[in-house]
Amino acid sequence: MTNKNSTNYDFVIVGAGPAGLTASIVAAREGLKVIVLEKGEQAGPKPRGEGMGYYSIVDEILGDNYLPSIGLKSNGGRVWHSPGDLQITTTYRDYPHYFFEWRTFIDRFVEKANEVGVEILLKSEVIEPIESENLCVGVRYSDNLGNINEIYGRAILDCSGYSGVIGRHYGVPYDEEINCPIVKCLISEANIDINETPDLNFFFIGNGDLEYAPNFPPCVAYIFPLEHKRVEVGLMLRMAQVPQMKTVSIPTNDEILLVWENLKKNYSGFSEFFKGAKIDYEEVTFLPNARMVDNFVPHPGVVLIGDSAGFVNPFGSSGLYYSMEMAKFWVKNIAMKIKDDKSVWNSENIYHYRNSFEEFQVYKDVKGLYNLIGAFEYKIFNRLRTSEKINKKWEYISSLLQQAS
Repeated sequence: MTNKNSTNYDFVIVGAGPAGLTASIVAAREGLKVIVLEKGEQAGPKPRGEGMGYYSIVDEILGDNYLPSIGLKSNGGRVWHSPGDLQITTTYRDYPHYFFEWRTFIDRFVEKANEVGVEILLKSEVIEPIESENLCVGVRYSDNLGNINEIYGRAILDCSGYSGVIGRHYGVPYDEEINCPIVKCLISEANIDINETPDLNFFFIGNGDLEYAPNFPPCVAYIFPLEHKRVEVGLMLRMAQVPQMKTVSIPTNDEILLVWENLKKNYSGFSEFFKGAKIDYEEVTFLPNARMVDNFVPHPGVVLIGDSAGFVNPFGSSGLYYSMEMAKFWVKNIAMKIKDDKSVWNSENIYHYRNSFEEFQVYKDVKGLYNLIGAFEYKIFNRLRTSEKINKKWEYISSLLQQAS
């Protein structure tokens, strides 16, 4: 049985992560009626560590000086390790950056959303869009009792992350072209002194470097200090060059975890952090950073926001800032049309939204990062590829890393 929600909303938002909650807060502050559908039992349901630069939008959404109040201030350092940990380059960013606990961060979004009257439905998994006359006018979702419900809005924002629930329906090739596998792991009692190792650490691993997995894709293991001896660690598979690499095969999740277990135990430099550590959380998931989607409006009535659009920092750093800015931009532009009671989704308006967004500096920044990492990974992982060649050219690679920082 399908239940129809008689209430119409201005914005129906799929996903209660930072992108979806930012969109909801901005829309509600505009005086519009908003609902957020989240399939998890809480907003931002999966545990993780996090960090982001301290930008004005963080104060705007979460309150003045909130981020510094919960975060460990970083010196902006990034430590890059060549294959085998034979050479090291350190780069710095000149803006304030903080590491913090995910749950504290997300709970603040929920608090702010509640203050402005955003309705949040948990345990509500969106199944598909609802269309009328070639316009997406709502979504169907399953509630915690398994009932199918319908809900309607003047704009549907897909902020559901790498799964791209609505984007997938409209043919966005997440699995084939957008998503990269990533192991995410939280450890406590790590072998780390935060005063001596306050920076992010990245370990390059080329294709063919691992004797036990010679066809494994090029990848980057990372260390992401949080506070005290808590650390997020992981393994990012770099898939953008893989279609052009004959020496690479696409690994299964079991193969990824086999490599991961070996890296934790044996990889020079990286494995040191695990001595005596306790694994609190570990899974293979995805990071949508192979490329941006081609069209942020895949169908009239729908906008893809943040991770659902591949609108992240493709170097693997936090995409929070970019997703928050993107959410704000699209909500503000659509809200103007809704409040004017004009057609929101005619071809002229869609053209205007897209062109305006492409002139937005944040869009240009993300596009520039994708262009940069594309050239970077082609030279390193495709042309050089092996540990021996990458180490021989490390001075050149260091210069590229300095440009990217």
